[in-house]
Amino acid sequence: MTDPASEPYASVVIVAAGRGERFGQSPKVLALAVGQPVLAWSLVAASGARSIREVVVVTGPHTHEAIRELLDALALVTPVTCVAGGARRQDSVAAGVAAVSPASEVVLIHDAARPLATSAMFDACAEEARLRGAAIVAIPVSDTLKRVQGGTIVETVSRESLWSAQTPQAFQLDIIRRAIEKTRTIDSEFTDEASLLEALGERVRIVPGDRSNIKITHPEDLEVVDALLWRRSMQAQE
Repeated sequence: MTDPASEPYASVVIVAAGRGERFGQSPKVLALAVGQPVLAWSLVAASGARSIREVVVVTGPHTHEAIRELLDALALVTPVTCVAGGARRQDSVAAGVAAVSPASEVVLIHDAARPLATSAMFDACAEEARLRGAAIVAIPVSDTLKRVQGGTIVETVSRESLWSAQTPQAFQLDIIRRAIEKTRTIDSEFTDEASLLEALGERVRIVPGDRSNIKITHPEDLEVVDALLWRRSMQAQE
């Protein structure tokens, strides 16, 4: 008899609708890293997580056809669907969450521009959200932080208790749906999904992440990601 705890119970929404203007090449989610589009690495990691029952990719008009072709080429076992994104990140996330299966207990949101997230990260984040309601992958801030005005340092900011948020970020499905609905009327842009819950006074747990789980923002970031993925591929073959 199958252990219910081992059954998939979470959906992943991968946000791939942005234009990547700071990257300088559009779209960055289709740029190549070790011979594969950046998005492909997140798709493979998410579909390889034991907790995941489905993946929803949020696309933009400039990425939709290429992403559909990529999905056909990858032929993943985990079901994958595409939905159109919106003008803002939170609009794209809302579209993705609206498309997930109502049978899922947890939904994870992941940036397509973070190709170094692992299946283990998805599983750990999903399980923490399953137990506690909401959780994100994050790492402690290690750099010395300075507050600057007009090009001049005005103070050093203590990094004690400061963490750098990453993705995936996971939420019980009813919690993130309520947060999205309640924040529709808030005239603010949210840079991550944990911010939606913070705005409503909800608690979000931390799952320790990895410093290699960087987000591609500038062209030089892709060079770092390419090197890290190549090393990971070599280690997997040893």
